Amino acid sequence: MDAFIQVLERINTVVTRVCGYAAGALLASMLAVVVVHVFFRYALNSGFAWTEELSRTMMVWMGFLYFPTAHRKALNVSLDLFVAPIEKSAVYRWIGLVIELAIFLLLCGAVYYSYNLTMGAARSETLALRIPLIYVYAIMPVGFTLVALCSLERLLRIAGNLARPGRYEVHVFGSSTGAGA
Repeated sequence: MDAFIQVLERINTVVTRVCGYAAGALLASMLAVVVVHVFFRYALNSGFAWTEELSRTMMVWMGFLYFPTAHRKALNVSLDLFVAPIEKSAVYRWIGLVIELAIFLLLCGAVYYSYNLTMGAARSETLALRIPLIYVYAIMPVGFTLVALCSLERLLRIAGNLARPGRYEVHVFGSSTGAGA
């Protein structure tokens, strides 16, 4: 199991780094498109229809590209009020395992359904840009697959910590448990 976790860790480290850079580039590009849109609309009184559609698509892509990093680092919402009292207990690790398993199964379903949605959009195109919707929707199955890989790594680490607490470093509910805790 250690070798499999190490392989997943290497893959997820590279993927989250590349996706983070791509999300940052999309954010900068989206800002430029919005500034151009605002300038032309309000300064020159002549706007473009495609800028809104492009910036919206870039925002969705940016979210899906950063999603694996956010999940891997446990940047999800948690209520410390409820988590803090049980953080060092076995109950905490079991709850983390059940939640991560549910997340992983949900992500696997999301990959399946988003792939079908993407393939169904192959013949449609966007209104302003006139590009096939398959290019707009393609980020969904890709993004969900990348998050599922991160979730699988987290799931295996949490399961490994049930057998030997502290064996693996893993972020659960926004905190860090494992080797360093």
